[in-house]
Amino acid sequence: MRSGMVFLLNDAMQHFQSVLDQCPVGHPDHAAALTNLAYARLEGYIQNHLQDIDTTTSLFHESLALRPQGHPDHVSSLYNLITALNWRHSKESTTVYIHKSAQLCCKLLPLCPQRTYFYSIGVDGAVGYVIDNLPIDASDEGIHLRRNILELCPVGQQLRPKALDKLAWALKTRFTQCGNIDDIDEAIQLRREAVFLCPEGHSDRGTFLNSLAFSLVHRFDHL
Repeated sequence: MRSGMVFLLNDAMQHFQSVLDQCPVGHPDHAAALTNLAYARLEGYIQNHLQDIDTTTSLFHESLALRPQGHPDHVSSLYNLITALNWRHSKESTTVYIHKSAQLCCKLLPLCPQRTYFYSIGVDGAVGYVIDNLPIDASDEGIHLRRNILELCPVGQQLRPKALDKLAWALKTRFTQCGNIDDIDEAIQLRREAVFLCPEGHSDRGTFLNSLAFSLVHRFDHL
């Protein structure tokens, strides 16, 4: 980050901190002041200027707690915290952050369907990052989380094919570990749907076709 940009960011953070100091707990603008300071700090973290992501995440957490479901800024607060957790995961690759982000996405998606403002400004990207980077977990808990994400991606939602594929991977992994034929049968069903939702010319169609073919081979080996 250039020195001039660092100066501007530091100046902004100082001003946001001053505003927060004037809006203590109980003040009607306290949550907004927390969010503004946290957003500036997150920009510093993204640009490798600030390393203290814990404080930034805590500010977003506090702001979300002050904006429960039904509050007009609840969706934006959820989105901000997910964004911070995703950035932290992208730099540290620590599983706990992507799991927390996935849990929050399960709360965000029902409140933010396609063609809404917040979806259009990047919710699909934030949720897509979670779908792509959540580790393949063949435990009951891991598969349950994948099922929850899939349920929030109905037919017509552009993230559904990836959500189908990732759940299929988890089920196929559990089949390899435990040998339950129902798991590989469901994985095949999910992958058929993923292929169906990606017509000729779709960038992911080849990948999904390949995965379906391997699943069919695994099923054939266990006839």
